[in-house]
Amino acid sequence: MRTVDGVVVCTSDEEFRALFNGFVQELDALNVTQYARTCDTAKFVTANHISGYHTTRVEARGTEVLAPFLTRLSLYRGRDDVWKASISDTSLRSADWQIIPDWLEQQSGFSIRGRASEDQQRLHLFQTILDRISAAFLSKDPDGWLNCTSLPFHMITRQGVETFDTEEKVRRDFEIYCQEFEIHGITDIVREAKTAEIIDGDQMVGTYRTHILRGANHVVPPWDASMTLRCENGLWRVTTVMRAIGHLNWSALNPADIEDVPQDTTNDTPKKGDHQ
Repeated sequence: MRTVDGVVVCTSDEEFRALFNGFVQELDALNVTQYARTCDTAKFVTANHISGYHTTRVEARGTEVLAPFLTRLSLYRGRDDVWKASISDTSLRSADWQIIPDWLEQQSGFSIRGRASEDQQRLHLFQTILDRISAAFLSKDPDGWLNCTSLPFHMITRQGVETFDTEEKVRRDFEIYCQEFEIHGITDIVREAKTAEIIDGDQMVGTYRTHILRGANHVVPPWDASMTLRCENGLWRVTTVMRAIGHLNWSALNPADIEDVPQDTTNDTPKKGDHQ
């Protein structure tokens, strides 16, 4: 189990039962009556491995105990043909809910790794969001992408600002991307978090590098971008992407060529090597 600021590893049935019982006690103490997980997106990594994202909502008699939080869960199918959870990676912070109780740290046998620094916590949270976005596109799940965005959503490129103020516009643009990915045989999208900063408590600005892959090979050169997110009812949603890819130029030879630029551009068009 990974949280934003800690990791706990169970290596035996005894350890798992102790963790489970402690978690149940935590639910009882909060008078929890509803614990709901809603699947956002999922994909087969291999025939025996599923990776997916879900949003968890916890209520006590109709009132939310804490803000909804995002989790990535990995399921594996063993030789007995039974699917079992192996890795849980959540965007929840211990400060929000002591999901790894203090008593657990005092139990022998548990492998509990050091707490992450604040910088590491932010970067982990940002990476979780980036991975969720990539999973939505790979799974061709427009609802998963919509769940990641806050409308109006803005994409800023060298050609200007494109605003998506309705779900219909987001879905239409999403479909264009998916069609292009299918045509060019895209097998993986990797967004690699570089930096993440919290602004005014409810906004996050992060930078990342995007890799579009067919097998082990890049289809176009990697490129850098920045993303602004806003926390809405406990969930971080994208409001702006700067240096967005637009419609890919699939014959691009270098990062400056990634976006299609008309051949009859004026002199103020950025030159190759310039970045906004």
